[in-house]
Amino acid sequence: MNLAQAIRTMLQGMNNAVVDDANIIYGTRNQFTSLPAVTYQINDNETLTIGATAVDTLRRAQVTIKSYAKSSEDAVAMGTEVEDNLSSGTYNSIDFCAVLNKNSVLEEPTGGFGEEANPYVVTTTSEIYYKG
Repeated sequence: MNLAQAIRTMLQGMNNAVVDDANIIYGTRNQFTSLPAVTYQINDNETLTIGATAVDTLRRAQVTIKSYAKSSEDAVAMGTEVEDNLSSGTYNSIDFCAVLNKNSVLEEPTGGFGEEANPYVVTTTSEIYYKG
């Protein structure tokens, strides 16, 4: 069971015209990767069902997904695509019973050095309830 890989598999359902599979990254984005890109991070992972068998144990993971793009419009479009792909189902033998989108926010880009432009970022926070 690898929750991070299951989340990546779910996100790979996005339209390849929006983001290439190679640019879906767990953790932080390397500044040398091409845009657009998506990163995801598991912030919290807890067991909700106590005393159940390993297969029937319900767990909850809080996940942050960041969509990086060169323009705010592209970042928002990617954020919408991410939201559309947050769905229940079985990914890498892990059953996502429910996936809840808590919010998506366009962040103000930080200033770069000189004429350097930093990417626009949409941050999506969600909860995944899963078994497996």
